Formats: sequence, C-alpha cells, structure tokens
Amino acid sequence: MRYNSVTKIVFVISELKIGGAEKILHDLALKLHQDTASYQVAVVCLYKKGKLGEDLSNKGVEIHEGIMNNKFDITGVFKFVDILKRKNPHILYIAGQTLTQMVTFISSIFVRIPVSVIRLPSYDLDARPYYRALVNKISLYQANKIICVSMAQKENIINKERIASEKIEVIYNGVDIDKFKPDKTGGSKSKFLIPDNSAVIGVVACLRKEKALDALIKAMPHVLTHCLNVFLVIAGNGKEYGHLRKTAEGLGISSNIRFLGEREDIADIIPLFDIACLSSVSGIENFSNSILEYMSCGKPVITTKVGGIPEMITHGFNGLLVNSNSPHELAEGIISLINNKGLCASMGANGRKTAEEKFGLEIMLGNYKRFFERIRYENIN
Repeated sequence: MRYNSVTKIVFVISELKIGGAEKILHDLALKLHQDTASYQVAVVCLYKKGKLGEDLSNKGVEIHEGIMNNKFDITGVFKFVDILKRKNPHILYIAGQTLTQMVTFISSIFVRIPVSVIRLPSYDLDARPYYRALVNKISLYQANKIICVSMAQKENIINKERIASEKIEVIYNGVDIDKFKPDKTGGSKSKFLIPDNSAVIGVVACLRKEKALDALIKAMPHVLTHCLNVFLVIAGNGKEYGHLRKTAEGLGISSNIRFLGEREDIADIIPLFDIACLSSVSGIENFSNSILEYMSCGKPVITTKVGGIPEMITHGFNGLLVNSNSPHELAEGIISLINNKGLCASMGANGRKTAEEKFGLEIMLGNYKRFFERIRYENIN
C-alpha cells in the first residue's frame, strides 16, 4: 500500500524544562522538524512549555502549551483530544510520565491514535506509588510500542511488567558531539574561585535523592587526605541542595565544593572537569545523558555500575565502575586517576571515541527515523 511520505508525529510531555528526558525529546523533535520533506512535528506541553520548549518555539517547531492548569484539570483531556483530531498524527510519542500516560489513555477513548509510542524514563519500578504503578501498567499494555534507553531497562520491564520482548525497542540516547567536544584549554577555573593548578572533580545532575550526591561529598575527605588542591564542582539544582550543603559543612569541606546551580552552559562547564562522576543508586539510572556529555568532552568517568551504565562505560577503558552507596570506592577511584594523568588522558580519548562511534546525536536520530518508518509501515499493512 502506498502512503503519504510525510510522517506526522505529535510529542506529548508535561513540561519541557531542563532535564535529561526533556533534552532528548527537544533534540529529537527539532531534528525531525528540520527534515520537512519527511516529517511534520507538533509538541504538546500539558503545562508550560519551559525553557527547552521556548527554544523549540523560537526555532519554528509548533508548540501547544497550557493544556492543563493542574493534574486534576479534566478539561485538559478534551483540549488534547481536539489537538489530536486537528493534527491527525500517524504516531503519538508519549513521554513516560504518569500525567502524560493518563491523559493519553483517556484521550484514546475519544480519538483514534494509529500508533502510540511510550518512551520510558529512568525510574525504579519497585519504588512507584500504587496509583502510578497502575497507570504505568495500563498505558504500557495499551501502547503499540515501548522505547527503552538501555538493554538493562528492557530486561527490567520484561521481568517486572510482563511485557513481550518484541513490543520493546531499545534506542540509546545521543549527544551532540559537535557541541560537547574536548577543550584543550580546560576552561577557566578561576571564575569559580578555583586555582588553575587544582584537580576538579565534576558532576552534572539534578539534585535528587536517587542521584546519591551525598556519597560523592562523603568521598571528598578521604580524597583530600591523599591529594592536595582538589575541588568538587556540582552543576544542577533540586530538592537535595540544602541537605548536600549541610553534609559538606558537617564534614568541614565546604571550601572545596562549588555548587553552581542550574546551568544552561553545560558544554562550557564540563571542560573545567579533570574527572567526571556519577554516583546514582541502583534501579534509577538507566542511561545517563551526563555521562554521554562527559565522554563527548573527552573526560574520564567514575560512575556507579547501575542500570544501563555498563552499556556505556567499560571499566578501565573509558572510565571506572564502582559499587553504589560506597564513598570509599568513589574516593579510591578519584585518587587513582588524579595520580595517573596518563590513564586519565587515555580514558578521556577512549570516551570521546565511544561517543563518536556509538552515541552521537545523528546516530540516535537515524535509529529513531528507522523505527518510526517501520512502525508506520507495519500499521498500514
């Protein structure tokens, strides 16, 4: 059967604020929008469009925002149904959030959606409240396809949600290797009151409990007893900020930690790092965008071996893998790399090569395009 070559896709998410899953949706929607011969894209933000949504709007992507005033605003469902009727998409791409999953499920009662795709974020299935787990189960069974960001996540979904393997597609996240690239100058440490001859341990993360940044802070006293002039730089904001700051004060290391808050210039911040870290706990981190950015910038990575991280980092090649909730292992890894600049350089170079060969943004885009083409073709045959 022949069909119109332009594929119409509607993306739906609660809000396009700064965040990992939000950034992936932003990059994917923008790239598809730019391919006008093959795609027609619209993005629905149930709440406000946020900073990333504003950027899409400025670049010509069709954005619908303010569909709902709050999660109990049932009128938003009918507004969303109206958008779907007008746009008549071939594919509905659903960000895996409780609100978006519930709204799209209810909307499907009133409007036919040819193909619905849920992209699952990083979360611990066991830790979800009952009502969220129920919404998740219903929407996963209703969806035509499910996108996971790692093989570890796919296996978790199969085992815990009893979803058929063939219903799940694994598409790794991608990083803009032209934006995030090695900077031989190392950036300017002095503007953050860090001496240029210091070693900087860096992390980019939302300050949430599951990121376990307190473990990284607790690793610092051990590091500082073995290495002079070491600073920990944390870029990000979140509910754990107060707790993390108090932890640093209690350990007497506040002068060696810089909290930068939420940043929009991460590509300029990562070059400051000599070593990049991630300390997330098990069950949460399925595929870290921050690690992709670290590798793309040519930085050696020390990370907990949780979720899909071992699919990104090969121990001893482009980084070091340690157990979660282990400040001692984090500290020992940091010390070993500070004392071995040659190993740091080789791991950084290998990380850059890994990003270029496996996780570039264009690679992700190609994988999504082939996926969208296939599921649309399957739907009409």
